Amino acid sequence: MSNSDKYPVLMRLMHWTVGLVILGIIASGWFMVGLEDNVSYKYDIYHLHKSFGVLVIFLLFARLVIRWASKIPKLPDTMPAYEIKLGTLVHWLLYLFMFLVPVSGYMMSDAGGRDVPLFNLVMPSFLENNRELAGLFHDIHVTIPYVLLAIVVLHVLATIKHRYFDKPEHDVLHRML
Repeated sequence: MSNSDKYPVLMRLMHWTVGLVILGIIASGWFMVGLEDNVSYKYDIYHLHKSFGVLVIFLLFARLVIRWASKIPKLPDTMPAYEIKLGTLVHWLLYLFMFLVPVSGYMMSDAGGRDVPLFNLVMPSFLENNRELAGLFHDIHVTIPYVLLAIVVLHVLATIKHRYFDKPEHDVLHRML
């Protein structure tokens, strides 16, 4: 396998970093909402959850710029066209939901009158306090991570399919390792 068969190292690094951070944010979200209010570190987790969410927004923009500026390895010519189209759709849905999940959380906090941190910084406020709007963004923010996870599972299952059940030249995992 040549280096031209692989994504550039910066894209690979961003892929795995953003993926792990997003899974960590979702896990921390489930964990923190299950804690009683009297747990001393509950709001420390909220602070980190929000900070890493804002970080994902910035990383996603950086990732899109890097993707735009990079040479993407070509898929095998023998791969069926419908699989290529489905793969492209899944990748763009991943980008969309990687953006929507943290942005909906940002807007939920902002409309709810709560600061949105980026570690030791406070991000700008874009919305006036509005309980109804905060509630809408809350509903979106607690629902769409499940959609994102479903898309991630589809992405992983497709990778497994290509690696273990297709022709050897259809193994796309090596491109991201």
